[in-house]
Amino acid sequence: MTTMKSAKNLGQIFLRDNNIAKKIVNALYYKKTKKYIKVIEVGPGKGILTQYLLDSNLLILEIDSLYVNLLTKKFPTLKHRILNLDVLRFNPLHVNFTNFILIGNFPYSISSQILFYILKYKDFISECIGMFPKEVGERIVNKNNQNLSGLTILIKSYFKTKYLFTVNNSVFSPKPKIKSAVIKIIKRENKPNLNYSILHKIVKTAFNQRRKKLKTSLKYILFQKNFRNNPIFNKRVEQLSVKDFTYISRKVIIK
Repeated sequence: MTTMKSAKNLGQIFLRDNNIAKKIVNALYYKKTKKYIKVIEVGPGKGILTQYLLDSNLLILEIDSLYVNLLTKKFPTLKHRILNLDVLRFNPLHVNFTNFILIGNFPYSISSQILFYILKYKDFISECIGMFPKEVGERIVNKNNQNLSGLTILIKSYFKTKYLFTVNNSVFSPKPKIKSAVIKIIKRENKPNLNYSILHKIVKTAFNQRRKKLKTSLKYILFQKNFRNNPIFNKRVEQLSVKDFTYISRKVIIK
C-alpha cells in the first residue's frame, strides 16, 4: 500500500508486460552491435527493463528508496550501481559517464524536464530510448515537421528522433488515462556547430511572441551586418523549420 502511494506521489506508472520491455531494450544500438557500453536507467521501479540490461555497464537511478531496496534484493550484483537519486539532480560526469545511453519508462510528470536533461548533457548522451505520453512522443518526433514546438526544435537540432511504437494503457499499473509512446533519440553523427545558449535564446524569444513576425519578436537580438534584411524576418515561428532556427542562431553576434 505504501509503495503504491509512493508511486502515485512521484507520478510513476509501471510497465507490466515483459515482451514490451524486451522490445524497448532490444531497440538499443548496443544490442545490435553486441558492444559493451555504459547505460543509465532512470526510474526502473521493479526492474522490468533492468533484467534485459545486465549485459551492459549499467548504472541505475531510482528516486524511491522502497524500490532501491527491492532492486538491491532482486539484482544483488548491482548493489553498488543502484543510486537513490533524482535523475534531474544527477551529473553523469561525476561518475565518469562521458559516453552513455539513457533509458527509462520516464515519469510522465517530468517528460519535458527529461528532454531538457538530455539537452544539458547532449555531448555525452549517444542515444536515449524512453517511454513518454503519446502526445509528447508525437510532438518531439513530429514526422511532418510542421507546427514544431520550441523543445522539439532544440532536440532535433542535436539529435535524430524516431517514433518506435505506441503502448496501450492496459499494460501499466496503475493504469494511466492516456496511451504511451516509445521514442528513440540519437545523437547526430556530425556534431552541429551550434552555440546552445544562443539557439535556446532565439527559440525561447521567438516562441514567447509566436504571433509576431521575427522582425518584431527578435528586434532586441544583435545580428551580423545586413542580416535583418533577410526575408526570413517576415515569417512567424510556425513557418520556420529546425534548419531555419539553427541558421538564424549562427548569425547572432556574440558579445
